Amino acid sequence: MTELRNIPKITPQVDQLPLSEREKHPQKQGWKFSIEGQNFDFKNGKILLNQQNLAQHIKDNLSHLGAQYWTAVARRLGKYRDWAAVNGTDPEEISQLFGLISAFLTKIYGRVKKKFDETEEGIGFVLDEDGQFLLNGVNVGACLKMVKRFPKRREARIFLKGLRRRLAILQENRSGKASYEKVRETVTRLANEIDQVLGQEESSVISLPPPHFRKLT
Repeated sequence: MTELRNIPKITPQVDQLPLSEREKHPQKQGWKFSIEGQNFDFKNGKILLNQQNLAQHIKDNLSHLGAQYWTAVARRLGKYRDWAAVNGTDPEEISQLFGLISAFLTKIYGRVKKKFDETEEGIGFVLDEDGQFLLNGVNVGACLKMVKRFPKRREARIFLKGLRRRLAILQENRSGKASYEKVRETVTRLANEIDQVLGQEESSVISLPPPHFRKLT
């Protein structure tokens, strides 16, 4: 027993393995995500779509590209958010990413809703930055000018009558809607101009009396 008591106490030591390069220099969270041929990434506080700043892309093209395109972008952004929720490891960056995605989706869905409101009943309209009114992509003012320059072109007048019918649908069914109220004065002015042009056409037609047939005896 005495011999056992005389054995010096030795503190156990754990062999320390050298740190790997990854442990010495931990890599930042990777945010690359691909879906339907589109590549998302998140760098320096910005969401990139195909290496382009998505915020700038939305700012430059939200009013120009169609609802179908933006609906697809919104759907992919939602998938990106779902992927990040499962794979993200940095809470601060996850919070930044989710904040941006939420802001982008709000903008996109607002635009899509407006586009839907403007294309009910198969009629799409927009008053562009130059004050030109487009009805289903057709510049109504330009069409009016063409008919005035070439009043005898029957096809142009038929086309103009079709535009007038669509304007009438707008006037009858859109009253009170915010999207229509912004263009109401323009629609009324164009409708009156078309009525005037088409009215001139009708008044220029010479009405001939019915033929008189001599009764055979």
